[in-house]
Amino acid sequence: MISFGMSDKPSVRPQEYDERYYLENCGGSEFFHLYGPQVLKPQLAYVLSRSGIIPGMRVLDLGCGRGEMLLHIRRRGATGIGTDYAEPALVIAARVSDCPVLQCDAKALPFADNTFDQVLFVGVMDHLHDWELEACFREMARVLRPGGQVLIHTCCNRMYYKNWTYRVRRLFARYLKALGLSVREPSPPRSGEDEALHVNEHSGWSLRRFFRRIHWIARVEPRPNYKLCLDELYGQPLPQGFPLTPVLGWKRRAYLALLWRWPLRSFLAREFFCVAQPPAR
Repeated sequence: MISFGMSDKPSVRPQEYDERYYLENCGGSEFFHLYGPQVLKPQLAYVLSRSGIIPGMRVLDLGCGRGEMLLHIRRRGATGIGTDYAEPALVIAARVSDCPVLQCDAKALPFADNTFDQVLFVGVMDHLHDWELEACFREMARVLRPGGQVLIHTCCNRMYYKNWTYRVRRLFARYLKALGLSVREPSPPRSGEDEALHVNEHSGWSLRRFFRRIHWIARVEPRPNYKLCLDELYGQPLPQGFPLTPVLGWKRRAYLALLWRWPLRSFLAREFFCVAQPPAR
C-alpha cells in the first residue's frame, strides 16, 4: 500500500472525547436523549438498512461511540464487537448494548486475521488524518474475512455544506446589509469543536481519490439531507417527539426530481455513504 499521508500531523488526543461529548455533542445525541438506543439517528438507520446483517455474522463496529448500532446488530442475531479510542464511549456502549467492547487504536486492531464478516466505520473518517486512515484501512483489510466489506458514513460534505453554501449565504447577507436591511451574517461553518476533532473532512472527490490510492474498491454514494427521506427510514407515523421536521409535498418532490440527479447530487450531498472492499489477497 502506498503511503501518502503526513505522519507528522498528530492524532486527536483521546482526552478530547469525554462523557459530555458523547452525551451532548456527538451526532445523534438528541435522539439518544429522547429514545435511548431504540431509535437510531438517520445516518445510523441508513447504514443499518444497507448492512445486510443476518444471524451468525461477526460485525466490528469500529468507533462504536455510544453503542446504539451494537444493540441493533445483536438484535439481528449477529455477534457485534465494538471498539473505541476513548474510554467514556466504551462505558456507555457496554451499558447500552450488552456487547463486548474494548479500547484500542484503530490503527492497531487487537484481532486475528479473517475475524469479521463486516466492519462499520460510521462518523469516524473525519476524525483521522490520511496517514491514520491508511493504517486503519490496512488493519480492516487484515481482520476482514474474504469477501467482507466495510460500511462507511461520513459526517458532512466538506466542499458544499461547509464551504460553498456558507460563502453564498454570507455574500447575500452582506448585500442585504448594504441595502440598509438589518440582517445577521451566518455563523462560520466550522465550530471550535470541528476545528479540534474534525481534522479531515471530506468531499466525494477526496473520498474517491483516497480509495483509489489505497487500491480499495469503493462505491461512494452521495446522501441528501435526511429530512428528505425520513419516511423510507422510519415509516409513518414518526416516533413521538421526533427531533427532525420532514420535508413534505411539492418541495420534496421538486428537489428530488430536479436537483438530486447526477452530477448535481455530488455537489449537493450533505454526507456520503460508502461500501468498500480491500484489494484481492
